[in-house]
Amino acid sequence: MNNLIITRDMDPMDPRKEFDNLGTMVCWHRRYSLGDIQPKESPDDWRRDNLPPGSLELPLYLYDHSGITMNTVGFSRCDSARWDWGQIGFIFCPVEKVLAEYGEEILTHCITEKAIQVMESEVRIYDQYLQGEVWGYQHSSNDPEDSCWGFYGSTLEETGILEHLPADLDRKLIERAWEARS
Repeated sequence: MNNLIITRDMDPMDPRKEFDNLGTMVCWHRRYSLGDIQPKESPDDWRRDNLPPGSLELPLYLYDHSGITMNTVGFSRCDSARWDWGQIGFIFCPVEKVLAEYGEEILTHCITEKAIQVMESEVRIYDQYLQGEVWGYQHSSNDPEDSCWGFYGSTLEETGILEHLPADLDRKLIERAWEARS
């Protein structure tokens, strides 16, 4: 018998605490403790006293309506009046850290774009964590039960689950398990 269950990871790792991130998220919110740093001082004061000059920086926007979601571009398609969303901080990376990460001596346009893409990816993963889009599977066949957790994503392909399942497992079984996930 071959059985596969995909279900929400009820104890996912916080990617801001458990992962090696390029960027640092600085967030101000009165109800949520978000990102890496939650300063008490104003954003202008924190920037002046703590943000290294020339740092790469992207804004962080939060949409708070029956759950929370975060991105770097805003949510005007969902709520053009901005009742439920706004900028709550930013993600940044000092130039020195970018150069060290890529083994470069000068910051080129290409390296800047790579670093920005990495920070955008970090925000997407954190958003998946905030939305509960972290999954695990339990697979049983003739072998003892096999399970694995901590797959971030909103589509089966994005999660990476497929790369961890046996190659001979029926694709229709996998797709049914994804559609039936809870």
